[in-house]
Amino acid sequence: MKIRWLGNSCVEIFEPKHIVIDPNYVIEPEKNIEMVFVTHEHDDHFDIDKFAALNAPLVAPEYMIKEFELEGTIASVGREISGVKVLESWCWGSKESVSYFYNGILHPGDSAKFPDAKDVKLAFTACFPDFYDDYILEFKRIEPELVVPFHYSEKKIENARGLKKRLDEEGINCKIVDIGETIEV
Repeated sequence: MKIRWLGNSCVEIFEPKHIVIDPNYVIEPEKNIEMVFVTHEHDDHFDIDKFAALNAPLVAPEYMIKEFELEGTIASVGREISGVKVLESWCWGSKESVSYFYNGILHPGDSAKFPDAKDVKLAFTACFPDFYDDYILEFKRIEPELVVPFHYSEKKIENARGLKKRLDEEGINCKIVDIGETIEV
């Protein structure tokens, strides 16, 4: 399965469905997106103009759909929408947030607490230094095959490097990727 990090918390998954999660990208995704999923309403996760440019159906928390007056499918914890499981999330300062789990790929928004998920091939994670210990505990619990930090700018790449160093010390497989880089799992 091919996955690309597009900057911020935006991830593009190519197969079996072509989806984008958290459409506030730095580089554009490829054409023909089948669905767009959003974890929560913060502007570093959702840009309404970038979303509109994708011209694809939306799945998002109810608060966000109402707040932005959008058409879409409500992402409620426990639902499965086109093979994507909607799980809990705990994003600071969000009115309502969710995580997504698709074919072993876990996208938790910017939460430092992760939902219960089994057989995690790849877990994306924010990399705020204040939460390094929390991330480590969560990864020991869910045991992902690979962790990829995201939700940082080039100016804050030291956050990703710092988390990778800590994860390496704990024996947790972590890889820092460049914006636009493809990961295969």
